[in-house]
Amino acid sequence: MPDCNPSVHYFVHKRCTPQWELLPQTISFYDLTFVLDGRSVYYSQNGAHILEAGQAVFLPKGSFRCAQTAGMECAAFSFQLEGTLPWEAGILSWGRDELLLHRLAEFERGWQSLDENKGLLCKGLFLLILHRLLELTGPKKSSPHVAGIRRYLEEHYLERVTVSSVAAHMGLHPTYCGALFRRETGRTILQTVNLLRVNRAAALLEYGGARVGDVALECGFSDIYYFSRVFRQVTGRSPEQFLRENGR
Repeated sequence: MPDCNPSVHYFVHKRCTPQWELLPQTISFYDLTFVLDGRSVYYSQNGAHILEAGQAVFLPKGSFRCAQTAGMECAAFSFQLEGTLPWEAGILSWGRDELLLHRLAEFERGWQSLDENKGLLCKGLFLLILHRLLELTGPKKSSPHVAGIRRYLEEHYLERVTVSSVAAHMGLHPTYCGALFRRETGRTILQTVNLLRVNRAAALLEYGGARVGDVALECGFSDIYYFSRVFRQVTGRSPEQFLRENGR
């Protein structure tokens, strides 16, 4: 995901009648509007954008906009942004994704909350919304199987993980499971498990003050020599070099 720090200053979930319109203006904020039902026509410097349910319009700061509808339900965000997002002014298709709908509902509850810390909650939820939208609109979308394998590995990488155990969890044949994951990610399941383990090991070595052997065991490596070899393959340094470079 691009490095960005958004700050939402306006949110609304509403049903718009045919009398609703956005008057022509150049906006001083970023606009992200999800169409949940019905349709609308947005106009920007790039022309007319006809939005249907399951689509969104993204307009960067400084864009011209106006809009009309014959009737729609929408969820609209106005926000400021430090950093960048990869979208240009125009339509993004999110297909009424269930996870995104859930996160929009969570954001609305947080936005309306009386919790004095709701600003932090809403920032986190909005980042999750942007993250999911990036997943749905990115140039390469993983198959549901690969996404499920990733989640499984992220949750179980400290355990004994094999292609067969992952395939059994996903209900796939082991050969197909391993080949599918490698084709879409460019890494084998074992390489991914090792990457997750080494990332955790590096964090423990940098901040935990633990010994290399203890870190290896904690991160799922029963053989310290194998751990050192894998650590070097991933980071380009041995665990001992990593410790020295980080002042440990």
